[in-house]
Amino acid sequence: MSQPPLPPDVDDLRRRTRRFVREVVIEEEPVPGERLPQATRVRLQQAAREAGVFAPHAPQEYGGQGLSIEHWSPILQEAGYSPIGPSVLNCMAPDEGNMHMLELVATDEQKRRYLEPLARGHVRSCFGMTEPHPGAGSDPAALQTTASRRPGGWRINGHKRFTSGAIGAAFCIVMARTDVLDDAPAGATMFLVDMTNPGVTIGEPIHTVDRYIDGGHPHVRFQDCEIGDEAVLG
Repeated sequence: MSQPPLPPDVDDLRRRTRRFVREVVIEEEPVPGERLPQATRVRLQQAAREAGVFAPHAPQEYGGQGLSIEHWSPILQEAGYSPIGPSVLNCMAPDEGNMHMLELVATDEQKRRYLEPLARGHVRSCFGMTEPHPGAGSDPAALQTTASRRPGGWRINGHKRFTSGAIGAAFCIVMARTDVLDDAPAGATMFLVDMTNPGVTIGEPIHTVDRYIDGGHPHVRFQDCEIGDEAVLG
């Protein structure tokens, strides 16, 4: 079955994204095994803003193109024609998924503090889910990292690994196991944690074939990491 044609404005963005990636981005690709220099990334991101193709999935109020999720795929395919395309267009994982989640469930203050600088490309983020055995891989029911209640906030303890983008990230969305509280059942809860929090330690990097996600895929440890109630996401 053939796919229905894209709306004219979406197809225009697709064409412009294709042209930008193939005419501007590809010639800036680092040699295999090397990372994109930060100065080059900043310069290319500014060029993407000027070309009107930056952050296609992010809200327009934060500098993105405001694309509906039903039309993400053709645009992100064009961005991915170059391995550095998603980074240049600010739609690289895990930032892309974190932006979408923040847009859907974050409070207004959380959007101001975390979503806006992330969508504008001023900071990067990471997502703390995967843990060493026997902890969670992709199953939140196996989480070993805990968040315990304290007056006015929470205390997180746990060990994550393969935390893509963690080196140099401004914040992490941390998945932790919480006990029953009032009308909330026991289970997994997400927390917004600044990477400058003294309870956060970035550990050893993990060697991977991938070299294009800024910040690598290191271990991250949370030891008596104190956060406030405003850090709960969702």
